[in-house]
Amino acid sequence: MKPQTVLLINPCATYSNEIAQKCYPPLNLLYLARALLRAGVQVHVLDANALALPRDQTVALARQLRPDLVGIPLYTEILSSVHRLAQSLREALPETRLVLGGAHASALPRETLDQFPAVDFILAGPAERSIVQLSEALSGARGLVDVEGLTYRADGAIAQTALAAPGRQLDDVGTPARELVQKLYDRGLYYTLLVRTRPVDTLVTSRGCPFACTFCYNQDHAYRHHSVDHVMDEILSIHGRGVRDIEIVDDTFTFHRERALEILGRIIKERLPLSFRIKSRVDVIDPEFVRTARRAGVYMISYGMESADDEILRRMNKRTTVEQNERAARLTMEAGIACHTSWIIGHPGETPESIARTIDFIVKVKPTTAQIGLLRPYPQTTVYREAKDLGWLRGEWRVDSDEYPWVQLPWVRDRTHIEGIVQRAVRQIYFRPHYLRQFATMAIVNVNTTLARYAMQEARKAVMNLVRPGAKRSGSL
Repeated sequence: MKPQTVLLINPCATYSNEIAQKCYPPLNLLYLARALLRAGVQVHVLDANALALPRDQTVALARQLRPDLVGIPLYTEILSSVHRLAQSLREALPETRLVLGGAHASALPRETLDQFPAVDFILAGPAERSIVQLSEALSGARGLVDVEGLTYRADGAIAQTALAAPGRQLDDVGTPARELVQKLYDRGLYYTLLVRTRPVDTLVTSRGCPFACTFCYNQDHAYRHHSVDHVMDEILSIHGRGVRDIEIVDDTFTFHRERALEILGRIIKERLPLSFRIKSRVDVIDPEFVRTARRAGVYMISYGMESADDEILRRMNKRTTVEQNERAARLTMEAGIACHTSWIIGHPGETPESIARTIDFIVKVKPTTAQIGLLRPYPQTTVYREAKDLGWLRGEWRVDSDEYPWVQLPWVRDRTHIEGIVQRAVRQIYFRPHYLRQFATMAIVNVNTTLARYAMQEARKAVMNLVRPGAKRSGSL
């Protein structure tokens, strides 16, 4: 039986040529790596995103390793860049097999394989088990038909195997193989903008989101979680490696509020010198929770508030209200915790008046940060299907274009019009004394040079958009 060598590549994000808000270790690949290592497979992880590697350098490093299998996660925003990378890898390594996974590939496995002629396989869904099975199939230990969630070419057609049901207990998948990218931790390449010290780390305590927001790319609604003991063991391990800041990247860390409180309580009991950033829905926040979070070292809570118009929230199927948005922000900041919020402009049903209500809300409430973006209609989402049915979808996600599709509401003239509204919203919020003072304090008093450089970058974008509206889509602080 021929031993397998697997290379997992984390491709560059769309913002890799800019100062990014954060750069985190690729836990998705590190979980797969752990599964492969357990099976006796030799594994390499190449984080091209953290290293900001151009495509030719990524391919050159892959050629040096000469792996039997290369795996790449595919997300919708990087569809075209991964397509180019796959083509280059195929030319450089004609005998190597290529497999794609991730959110986009899982949502559209047949279409993705059809669009990527350089790729041999698609693995849909959680792949810790299936990537080991695929490695075994390539070594002759099993057939491709026995690999769960596999899409592949057979006899001139596309064949698919059944998806495996996700397990309810996550402890069996083990912990990410962080040791494979330890050199990148040591170089401080993993960071988040509002934390001066490096490196930072990330932690998954649960997977899946039981909610069904119309715009969300996450189609994994089967919620499952690690045991609290497993979570604490991993936190202690991260601390033991010298990391002092952790983001819990669960989509719904507070879905089981009592479990979240138990984890926070255990962190308090350990008295570790750690700081944490978590995500939460607004409807579970109360004084007890924010007090406990603050004592546990939580310095920021991120909320997907999305809109300050109750009708738009209803259209988004958020199952939250503007009043809950306001209460969560107020309680969080009163507890001394930073409040990060994200907002979407351009959902079906949106009007100039609803957008104005959202901007007025942000100006009034003053969350620590507000990330404002134009709606992206991801494939297979409810909003994508609705826009397509109504004839409002403009463009498509294509492998030969870096231009994102968008939704043209009845009152929107063209793409430049709606992008200009997003850009003006960013300026209306951030070009105010409150935020100018806040970010100057964060950058200067805390000696956070990365934040200072990022703020200058975004200010230049805002000025350019004033001169040439719609010339470049703006980010947000």
